[in-house]
Amino acid sequence: MQWYVYLVTVSALAFWGQIAVELISRPIRAIFRLRRRALEWMLAFCKTSLPRPRELAMSSRQIREYDQAVRNVAEAQRVFRDLGVQLIAIGESEPAVRTLMGLIGLNIDRAGEKLIALSDVYAKATTDSEELRREIASALLDARSALAVSRDRSTNNLMKVRVEPMNLFRASPARQRIKAKPMRPMTAAWR
Repeated sequence: MQWYVYLVTVSALAFWGQIAVELISRPIRAIFRLRRRALEWMLAFCKTSLPRPRELAMSSRQIREYDQAVRNVAEAQRVFRDLGVQLIAIGESEPAVRTLMGLIGLNIDRAGEKLIALSDVYAKATTDSEELRREIASALLDARSALAVSRDRSTNNLMKVRVEPMNLFRASPARQRIKAKPMRPMTAAWR
């Protein structure tokens, strides 16, 4: 073949490769941006106060605290539901990206479902109770573990590697011979 055919082929492959990378990189960046936002919101709402019973609010300050706690819970519910729905939508609309992210170790569908479950727990938060705090903590842990990027260990026996410590002094027979020879005392001629 002629040299210009190679030049045109390489240029065409580079062009189509660039298009493929752009088509896949946008949804991947969107997924990581959503993941980062979800983790930031989890951190922000982790210590938020839950609403105490309205009947116990006697002063105007307690009433304002109650209203603020209700707004915080409603905001948490809305934010986590939106982030979960967006993750599931990307997973359904981009199956290749979902598979690629699965290979990296992030299950997009599971992460979206756990964020929606966290939103449902915040939707039940009408009054502060120990049981509700436990449910929120459990849902937060589930959502964090779903958003973690980690791969499961392989169950294939061909991939198991046994790691053993190395003793470099036993590695080569030449070292053993050197180690086994006694050292000669230094004489006046050698100094």
